[in-house]
Amino acid sequence: MDTKQRLNGHSRFKRIIYCVDIHGSEYNFRRLLIESGKLGVEVIIIGGDINIDLKNVVRSKSHRLVLIPGECDDIYITKYARELNILSDGVVVDVDSIKIGCVGGLAAHQSIRRLYKHINAVGGFDILVTHFPPKGCLDNVLNNFHSGLKEVRDLILKYSVKYVFTGHYHDNIGVCMLGTSVVINPGPLSLGYYLMVEYIPSKPLNYTFMKLP
Repeated sequence: MDTKQRLNGHSRFKRIIYCVDIHGSEYNFRRLLIESGKLGVEVIIIGGDINIDLKNVVRSKSHRLVLIPGECDDIYITKYARELNILSDGVVVDVDSIKIGCVGGLAAHQSIRRLYKHINAVGGFDILVTHFPPKGCLDNVLNNFHSGLKEVRDLILKYSVKYVFTGHYHDNIGVCMLGTSVVINPGPLSLGYYLMVEYIPSKPLNYTFMKLP
């Protein structure tokens, strides 16, 4: 599928990879790190459910890592991520002037409440990363039953978030419009899927659905 939004001739941009639902595939995460080096990626955002030992794979400081936990990530993963200063949950993270709102999956409702307070303090954000999708968008299970979170939907609509990166539901790969917001699920990295993003402030994102070779 063609899911690329072009940037009309601009050449200066920041390359970002978004991945989610690694589910213990350390092999695929290592392959992703290799591919990110080839692609000149500066930032890797992980949307949760990693289930890998970060000590084994996060040794290089060649990338800025941002980790939003999923509901499957245990206390040992979050503890080490916090020690690495990459854990982001219920906060707005500033990555080279890109403001990223983060909603984890371990305690999503608490994360959302914390994020509202943080948004008021920092004055908005550019991208929302949420492990669970908003209700009614990329959340189809069991014959079109929508099991996303209403609270995430309300957050997106309240702030008219331009871009939302999500995951959790492995079969809901694609793009969904929620009002004026573009919601994207690249699919699980456990199966080799990820999203390549080229970011320029105040310009449409150039994003491409990718799969590891």
